[in-house]
Amino acid sequence: MNCKKCKKHIGDKAEKCPYCGASQEGSKRKKQKKWHERTSVTLSVTAVLIIAGLGFIHIITGIVSPYNLPFDITFKKTFGYRETFINAKKIMAIPYVAAKVKYPIGCEVLQRLDYIESGNVFETAMTEQLKETMNEWQVEFEESLNKLKQQWQDQLRGKIESLDTYSDSSETNNNRGVDAAVQGQYETAISEFTRACRKNPAYADAYYNRGLVYVAIGQLGEAISDFTQTIEITPEFGEAYIHRGNIYVTMNKYDQAISDFTRGIEMEPNRAEIYFRRTLAFFAKGNYENALQDVKKIQSMGLQIPPGFLKNLEKVSQIER
Repeated sequence: MNCKKCKKHIGDKAEKCPYCGASQEGSKRKKQKKWHERTSVTLSVTAVLIIAGLGFIHIITGIVSPYNLPFDITFKKTFGYRETFINAKKIMAIPYVAAKVKYPIGCEVLQRLDYIESGNVFETAMTEQLKETMNEWQVEFEESLNKLKQQWQDQLRGKIESLDTYSDSSETNNNRGVDAAVQGQYETAISEFTRACRKNPAYADAYYNRGLVYVAIGQLGEAISDFTQTIEITPEFGEAYIHRGNIYVTMNKYDQAISDFTRGIEMEPNRAEIYFRRTLAFFAKGNYENALQDVKKIQSMGLQIPPGFLKNLEKVSQIER
């Protein structure tokens, strides 16, 4: 800055001219910015660029990359921030089916980069393996209850001993269906139950019985339809909820299964096997906190949880924390 009077250079901060003594008040002097004021714009721009950049990439940890690095980076298929950071170690430590539900993008990325196996054969094998293990746990738990195992035919609703050969009522058709089902004549049983339903569309037992036969012959879609119809006619029909929930587990529809088991528990709150079925559904879905809550409820009844299941549940719960 120059002096207003003598025009000599006196510096930006001088209030009086050292040469002529003229006051420099009113002069426009540039105020030096502090460091954070000088860098705030740069930092803001950098932060925006970093945040935007994370929308385009996945950062994978818990693996060793092809370049021997403890992480890997890959581009996302579409812009977004879901599962930007992927913990491969956590995903690979929990059951594949649960990982697929909880971390669908992470599983897809790890498979695409060959960190875990991919393909329909692999996924089918892993799903079947989990189902087999869950079924073993269910059988083990129910055997520990010291209850006689009930065959599905024993759950049919009807009276064979009151079978009337000459009557053509819906009740008679239903009873004939029960008799045929017990003898393994499934097509005949379905036909008789169907006749009963046509004659009496509000005959819940006939729909329920036909649903049991459909389950026995593997026609699960038809079984779900019949159990649903049973529930619509008789909302308090607890067994229909339980059987439909079991089918949903088989179809990997865990949310629907949990909902049905919950309704079954509401109607029979002391039936421990329903709690355990819901526990397994929570486990398969990856909802370990709720699974642990059901385990505590079962244990409060004085019952033992299968050690293998309990060990697996505690392990994956610790990983998820």
